[in-house]
Amino acid sequence: MNDVLTKEQWISFYINGEVYAQPIAVIREIVPYREASPVPGAPPEVEGIVNIRGDVMSVINTRKLMDAPDIDQYDENARILILESGEHLLGFSVDKVSEIVGFNNEQVEYSQSDSGLIKGTVNLPQGLYIVADLGEYTHRQDNYE
Repeated sequence: MNDVLTKEQWISFYINGEVYAQPIAVIREIVPYREASPVPGAPPEVEGIVNIRGDVMSVINTRKLMDAPDIDQYDENARILILESGEHLLGFSVDKVSEIVGFNNEQVEYSQSDSGLIKGTVNLPQGLYIVADLGEYTHRQDNYE
């Protein structure tokens, strides 16, 4: 049976050529990247806000969160991962969304990360994935409100 059906599901995405895996359960949807309207005084990782089908949300520059070099412009492969956190929606810009992969938490080699966004790595037959929890960013923001 296919691993995606028998194990936990994760969406894989790319930032600066590195492949990440995010639990799919917290992702509401994935949309093509669109330019965000800047918000004066926002933290540096906030690209701005977008309106997606009537829902206004902040878009977070995931490259900045992962300490990757910034780029001038995203290409046609770029996407926004929209995560639901309680009553809030938050978008995360990524270079490219790849595929859904299946693995269990027991397969993750956990590491200590200052940001809490990186949980560890998992080595699968198709390659090495950096296990992320972008929801951790939304929880940190909830604590500031």
